[in-house]
Amino acid sequence: MIDVNLLLKKENIVGFEITGHADYNEYGKDIVCSAVSILAYTCVNTLELYIDNYSFNDNYETMKLLAFDMNDKVEVVFTNFKTGIWTLEQSYGNFVKLNYKEI
Repeated sequence: MIDVNLLLKKENIVGFEITGHADYNEYGKDIVCSAVSILAYTCVNTLELYIDNYSFNDNYETMKLLAFDMNDKVEVVFTNFKTGIWTLEQSYGNFVKLNYKEI
């Protein structure tokens, strides 16, 4: 199971933390893992267009993104990420779970 924790500060999404493995299929054929990865990396790469002050780490066990600056565009980036993960959870809920975590 992949756990996607949206990191919240005063109800605003400021980042995410992803742990676990989907185990939907064998390595290289796991569409759930691939979908979560592309959503996460798209979020990080898009965020880079709008702010410089953020932290990102992917150590193959945990992927974590935390934004220290917020603006309207950053909120849209995180909302798109949340919508993508939520949509994925609707179809593959046995393999990916969306959670909310106040920091």
